[in-house]
Amino acid sequence: MWQYHSRGARHSITSCWGILLDLLANSSLLRKHVEEDTVVFGLDHEMQDFAASRSKNLDLVIAKPNESGWTRKRAPRRFSELPALYDMVLTKEQRAAMASLPDPLEGAVGAVHLAVESKACMTAFTKSYPRFYDELNSSHAVIHGASNRALAVGLAIINTADEFVSPVGKRNRHNQPQDARGAIDKVEQLPRRSGDEGVGYDGLGIILVDLANDGSPVVLPSSPKVPANYQYDRMILRIAHEYDVRFRGA
Repeated sequence: MWQYHSRGARHSITSCWGILLDLLANSSLLRKHVEEDTVVFGLDHEMQDFAASRSKNLDLVIAKPNESGWTRKRAPRRFSELPALYDMVLTKEQRAAMASLPDPLEGAVGAVHLAVESKACMTAFTKSYPRFYDELNSSHAVIHGASNRALAVGLAIINTADEFVSPVGKRNRHNQPQDARGAIDKVEQLPRRSGDEGVGYDGLGIILVDLANDGSPVVLPSSPKVPANYQYDRMILRIAHEYDVRFRGA
C-alpha cells in the first residue's frame, strides 16, 4: 500500500531513497566516499542559483560536509533509518542490499556533488502538464546555477490508472493511455546534457505506476512503454558512471 498526497513528502523521499540505494550499489566511488565520511546526504536542501539569484529546495543531495557542522535541533539520521521513519516497505532483497552497503549519514551540506528532484503527475493531467514541466525544468537550472559540476538527476513518476481518488475523496477519471503519454512527452521535452557544460539534466528517468489512490495496491503497468533513454535502470547506470568519472580525486 502506497497512497499519494500531493502535499506530502513521502512519495518523493521514498523514490529518492531508492535512487540512492541503487547508486550506492552501482558506484564504487560513491561507496568509497561514504565509507571515508567525505560525503553526507541532505533532504529537502535549499540550493542557491548564483547566476539567477533564486533558490529551490531539492529532494535529495549528496555533498561534501559543511565545515560549520550540524545546526538542527534533532540529531542527524542514517540512510538505513529512513525506511522505518517514512513507512517504506522493503523486500528481503532490498533489505539485504541495504545491509551490504555503506550507510550514509545525514549532515550539514557543503559543496553538492549530486542533487535529485522527484516529481509526480498523478491526476488532472491537462492542468498538471505545465506545472509538472516547470517544476522539473527549474530544478536542473538551480542545481547547475549553484554548481555546474554537480550532477542533476530528475525522476518523473507518472500515473497510468484509469481513475484517481484525491485525498478529499473526489474521483477523477482519466483518458488512458493518452494522459500518461502526454506526461511522458513533457519529460522528453526537458533539456539534457552529456558533460559538465551546457544546460539540462545529467540523468532523467521515468517510472510508471497504476495508482487509483483508493486503498488498492499500487502496481507497475506493462503499458505504455517508457522510452529507452528514460528507463530507470539506464538512468542509474549513467549517473553512477558519471559520478565515478567526475568526482575521482574529489
